[in-house]
Amino acid sequence: MIDDTKDYAKYIRASTDTQEKSHQMHDLDRWLEENTAIDPTEITNYVDLDVSGSTRDREDYLELLDRIKNGELDHVVVWEISRIGRRGSIIQEFFDACEDNGVTVHITNGKVDKIKPDGTNRFVADVVGMVYTEERRQIIRRTKSGLRRARREGKWLGQTPTGFARSDEGYLHPNLSPDYEEGETSYLDVVRALEAIEDGASYREAAREIPNCTRQTLMNIHKDDERRRWYLEEEAEDERVDAALDEIDRADD
Repeated sequence: MIDDTKDYAKYIRASTDTQEKSHQMHDLDRWLEENTAIDPTEITNYVDLDVSGSTRDREDYLELLDRIKNGELDHVVVWEISRIGRRGSIIQEFFDACEDNGVTVHITNGKVDKIKPDGTNRFVADVVGMVYTEERRQIIRRTKSGLRRARREGKWLGQTPTGFARSDEGYLHPNLSPDYEEGETSYLDVVRALEAIEDGASYREAAREIPNCTRQTLMNIHKDDERRRWYLEEEAEDERVDAALDEIDRADD
């Protein structure tokens, strides 16, 4: 058994869920206890929390990579390959660095238990990287397809405009019965404020009369010709907003 703690490092990537981090740490420490004469608490932990594996811009990952490239490590212990990254280019970068600098990667929860610098099991890592890349592409394609479908169906995407609300089905409608305690703004309050501004009131004065609406918000609406029409003329070029404004006519009937 190897007993030089300078040769080893642990890497963990997890969500902010403490239980997930603890689970990975426990697994890595148990592997070290069973396979080395090293006290796991004496080994440097590299931990990135709440960060996607699709980006290499992870503070501890980059620090670990630098140590590998500087020849300071012989072994890295990870829970599974996906902890290193979820893009083929990131996984390739990591294992290229390990291969070039004589570092063995030990995997405690995977179909292979180690990837050695002589290329042993490297093919598995490359295949896993390709699978992750394709999975990511599929997710992106499905997301874009879903967004296009939602737009075709007239659903509102993104931030809800001031004075409006979005139904559970995703459709926009004027908020005529706002819950002020929940931070909502009334469509009719915005109308009255804009009318006051048109009559000469300042943005600050008008904003004082509206719950949950700032001077800057009123200014942005008033200076935007299209958005101003939503409130003062109940008309919109955007068909989704125009359909929502029809509810006001129905409410008046």
